[in-house]
Amino acid sequence: MKLDFFKMHTQGNDYIYFDFIEIETPKIDFSKLAIKLCKRHFGIGADGIVLILKDDDSEAFMKIFNADGSEGKMCGSALMCVSSYLGKKFNKKTLNIDTISGIRTGLILDKKFNEVKINMGSPEIISKEPLTVENFSGYLVQIGNKHFVTFINNLSADMAAKYGPFIENNKSFPDGINVEFVKIKSKNSIEMSVWERGSGATLSCGTGACASVYAGIMYDLLSDTVKVKLPGGEVFVEYENGDIFLTGRISFVYSGTVEV
Repeated sequence: MKLDFFKMHTQGNDYIYFDFIEIETPKIDFSKLAIKLCKRHFGIGADGIVLILKDDDSEAFMKIFNADGSEGKMCGSALMCVSSYLGKKFNKKTLNIDTISGIRTGLILDKKFNEVKINMGSPEIISKEPLTVENFSGYLVQIGNKHFVTFINNLSADMAAKYGPFIENNKSFPDGINVEFVKIKSKNSIEMSVWERGSGATLSCGTGACASVYAGIMYDLLSDTVKVKLPGGEVFVEYENGDIFLTGRISFVYSGTVEV
C-alpha cells in the first residue's frame, strides 16, 4: 500500500503528516509505521508522525505517534503545522483542531500561512513544591501532556541528551515524562533544551516552551510574555486570562509517497 505524506517542522521539531480527512484511514499499525519512518538515516526521519483525521466538531482530529511508536497526547509544534496546512486547505484563518487532550484553536497571522498562534488552553502546576529527580529540582506542569521543568544556571548543548533519559525513566514517572532544562536570561527571555518522551532530544517543543514559561510565571521568575530560544529557533509564549498561547513560524519541507 502506498500513502501520500508531507513533512513539516517548527524550529526543527519535525513530523511526517498524513491527511485522511477525505479518504478512509487505512487499517494499519501506525505505531509500527512511526518506528519505521522516523529513523534518522534509515527512514524519512522525524520526531514522530501525525494523522489528520475527519472530525464532526472541528476542522480535524490530530493523532500523534512518537518516534518510538508510543502515542502522544499533545504537541504544540504539530498543532502549528496542522493549523497552517488546514488554513490553506480550507482557506481559513481560525482553525479548531481536536486532540486526545481536547480542542485547541489555531490563528493564522500572515498571508502565507507561515506564522501561527495556538491557544494551548489552561496549564496546571501538578505539585506546588519542587520535586528532586536525578539531582535536578523541578516543577511538574500539565499542559495536555506532563512536563518536568527544571531551572538551571548553566545550560550546555548536550544537557537534554545527557540527563533527559534518566529523568524520563525515573520511577517517579511510570508513564515517562517530557523534560525541560531552562536558563532564565531575563523576565522576558529564556533559553532551553528539551527531552521529549518517546522522541528523545529534539530541536524544539511547543508544549515544553509553554510549560517552562508557565512554571516561571507561577513562581514569579518570568513575565507574561516570553521569548523562548530553543536549539532549532525561537517561539513566543504569552499568558493571558488563564490560557497560554504559543506563536511560531512553520516550514514545509517536502511531500512524497511512501510504501507501507
